[in-house]
Amino acid sequence: MKSLIINNPNLQTRQQKIGSLCIATFSWLLWVYFLLPLFTLAGWLMGVKSLATEVRWFGGYKTLLELLQMYGSIIAAIALLWLCWTLCTAWRKSTLFPSQQTALDDQILCEYFHVTAPQLKQGKRTKIVTVSFDDAGQITGIVTN
Repeated sequence: MKSLIINNPNLQTRQQKIGSLCIATFSWLLWVYFLLPLFTLAGWLMGVKSLATEVRWFGGYKTLLELLQMYGSIIAAIALLWLCWTLCTAWRKSTLFPSQQTALDDQILCEYFHVTAPQLKQGKRTKIVTVSFDDAGQITGIVTN
């Protein structure tokens, strides 16, 4: 199984780690870029003189209202696109992949999770199962309570 295990970052490849770092850095820089005008506005409203000069430099109160209107329309457009994307994805998954579960027998489960048949039966009967893993993500032990 080659899926990404979030709780074990040591199992990530170098490209996954670099990609994750780049995406996180880009996301934080985007947040700072979008929030900087709000910090400037808050400082201007609190009377910070250097920020008041910056607000006047960019056009003052009327330009601020135009920017707020533009920001609001952009946020509404992004929310609408996100909603459409979510609805289309949900519709596509419901039509292309109808919810049908394939029957799994105990033999397939034992092979997939590398456990014995008695361990699987005991795990199904109990309410709490503690599973131990090795560094590669393979099951090394099962304790049933």
